[in-house]
Amino acid sequence: MREDIFYIDAKTKIVDFLATEFEDFPVKLQNRFLNFFPQIMNYEEEGVKIRPSIMFTNNIDAVVRALPNPSKIELFTDDNENMFATRMKSLVPFCTLDWCIYVSAAEGVTSYGIFRNFNSIKEAGMEERIFASNQLKEKSDKVFAIMVRPESAWTVKMKSLKGRVINVNFALDIKTINDWDDEIKEFVDASFSKLKTTAKKLNEIKTLYKNIFKNVLKNIHGTICVVVDKDYNEGWTIDGTRDELLADGIWLKEPIQLSKLFISHSSYYEEKLTAMSSLFYSMLDFDGITVVDNSGRILAYNVFVEANLKTAGNIIGGARKRAAYTIINSRKKNIVGLYYQSQDGEMFYASVKK
Repeated sequence: MREDIFYIDAKTKIVDFLATEFEDFPVKLQNRFLNFFPQIMNYEEEGVKIRPSIMFTNNIDAVVRALPNPSKIELFTDDNENMFATRMKSLVPFCTLDWCIYVSAAEGVTSYGIFRNFNSIKEAGMEERIFASNQLKEKSDKVFAIMVRPESAWTVKMKSLKGRVINVNFALDIKTINDWDDEIKEFVDASFSKLKTTAKKLNEIKTLYKNIFKNVLKNIHGTICVVVDKDYNEGWTIDGTRDELLADGIWLKEPIQLSKLFISHSSYYEEKLTAMSSLFYSMLDFDGITVVDNSGRILAYNVFVEANLKTAGNIIGGARKRAAYTIINSRKKNIVGLYYQSQDGEMFYASVKK
């Protein structure tokens, strides 16, 4: 069940969410959290913008036990909530290293720390594992857990063990709130629609892509990743004519095939897989567009498209958004679609119009 709410009634809805999803959530902690809430989307420390994930629970040990390879570090224990803002300032920087903050409140004691799960980049992430855990779902009347994390520069997502999700939107106008999981699923499915492999390997490489783009959403200010047909070759169309739309960029002489790394069982393949995934992440952080095909190969990066105002349509936004809609409306048969993410966190996947 999902509910989208906006800043006008945000406080009332957040208080209601805490009351129904976390029984006996301390009132004083609630007030401290509400005061801190607007900072979450645009938190900055020493000039570095950070999007922290914060888990509120009454039993952090039960949450951690649901993970296969966890680590938890408790850093502070207080007998009241007065230090909440100070504790957050101390803990948020660890989120740049993929740690999640926890605030565990029970029996008049509030403990603060960080935790994470150590797993392969091709396996489901920590948050996904926690909210899919049958072990925790069976205890949801006794163990309460709420994950709070920014989705963009104007939206914060709150998710509970009971399955309720709310998006709190602080935009001045009502924007369409795309669910990142839905948008990235469409993009990932398109990126591997022509990859021939086993169901197990296909699931693993799709999870790998999702994990890469989860870091993109969290840490990269903006990107476009275009999916082309597997027969598309450095600006040449399937029928052998030159296509100039994506010609201006750095095309790899040998495409990177992440799927091939899943075939190897050598001791170093996990390290190589992580390194190549990091390389892909770096390409996505370059100016311009990254190009992949629908058999899962990485073809090019730093590609620039001259925005066609007629093709782009009546689009309000910067050069990246105009370039995205130039491609979406290009009607190129050999271009499948694109993932778009703006500097302020707007994101979507769109198929190219045919």
